[in-house]
Amino acid sequence: MPLPSDVLAKLATLSGYDLMLEMDTASRNHGTGLAEIESELAAYKAGAVAHAPPPVVDEFVPGAYKDVVDLETAQPLNSGPQYIDNPDQYRMKYNPSQKGVDNQSKVRQAIICPACSSPLGIPDVRPIKVTCPQCMHEAVFHS
Repeated sequence: MPLPSDVLAKLATLSGYDLMLEMDTASRNHGTGLAEIESELAAYKAGAVAHAPPPVVDEFVPGAYKDVVDLETAQPLNSGPQYIDNPDQYRMKYNPSQKGVDNQSKVRQAIICPACSSPLGIPDVRPIKVTCPQCMHEAVFHS
């Protein structure tokens, strides 16, 4: 019984030890001797080379490509802070030094860190640059 063409095609791509292993597997799976597999493979390679069409190679033509983006439909990013409704329920004491205590006395609002969602106490001065003590993310808020 001849080997299926997909098995022969796979064997034709192999060489050396890999070819020996696959021939042994094909011999056991299809009940064919190694000598018969070798002769079928040789005939397949001779026939495949003689009847194979020349490979078609597409010519590569590089070109600039740019997507046109409709900015009218774009959604604006939320660049303002997300305020916490009840800031007194959070303990926002970051820096125990005298300067830190002075800064904490100016805290009038609380926001959520846009990077890690930690609560941050801030004064009501704008614009303000905020550095989260939890994740060290810096953000500038104008409103």
